[in-house]
Amino acid sequence: MYSRAWVRVRSTFGEPAWLAVNLSVPLLSSLAMALLYGSVGLSKYTGFAILGGIMLAFWGNVLWSMASQFNWDKEEGIFEIYLVSPAPITAILVGMSLGGILATLPSATLVAVIGWLFFSTSINPSWPSVILTFVLTLASLYAMGMLLSSLYLAYGREAESLNNAIGEPINLLSGLYFPSIGFGSPFPFTIQFIASLIPLTIGMDALRKSVFYASGVGSVWFDLVTLAVMAVVLLYLGDKALTALENRGRRQGTLVVRLR
Repeated sequence: MYSRAWVRVRSTFGEPAWLAVNLSVPLLSSLAMALLYGSVGLSKYTGFAILGGIMLAFWGNVLWSMASQFNWDKEEGIFEIYLVSPAPITAILVGMSLGGILATLPSATLVAVIGWLFFSTSINPSWPSVILTFVLTLASLYAMGMLLSSLYLAYGREAESLNNAIGEPINLLSGLYFPSIGFGSPFPFTIQFIASLIPLTIGMDALRKSVFYASGVGSVWFDLVTLAVMAVVLLYLGDKALTALENRGRRQGTLVVRLR
């Protein structure tokens, strides 16, 4: 876990191009949405855009650097090293998760600081609720990344196409910049139900309540329980999927075959 996390952190901060991308994409997205809110007289909602930019940094890391990593390692011939090492695959994935969180923190912090300075966003947080919600949201998101990594490993280069296909729809449905479930959602009940199956949706809903409306743990307990259950279930499914894929690949001799 430590070695894989260290590699992720060093690779992010050691490459200027990657650092620029990690810092700029969530920042520009959140600033654009905040300016849009301001231009139509909805300045009181700019805080939603800033919060969305913070979580977009972590969601982008899950989708691109977590879910796709094994497929990239397989294409580059590194995945074989994971298989012959005594470390379990799940430990390597957890290390990738921890390294991804550490590598993404500067980007999220930059969005928060610049958003607060430029738009004077007012917050009324319940910090215990904010911290607990944030931790459980990250746990469920990176558990989802573990499950996706096994699927991406199985489908090879189609993983990148899948990333491009699901990225923006999930950004919309998860409510990164506006409430997509509950009070204030513009979606019908069916769409809200589908959106609630995404851990990021539940996390964003609880974070908005905790950060802007001082909702304590008692007020968002259902969201917290849902996130905890999602994290456990996704982690279990990810472990089972990787084990099944590894066993099948060993039998068929296709586990480390690079698809071009």
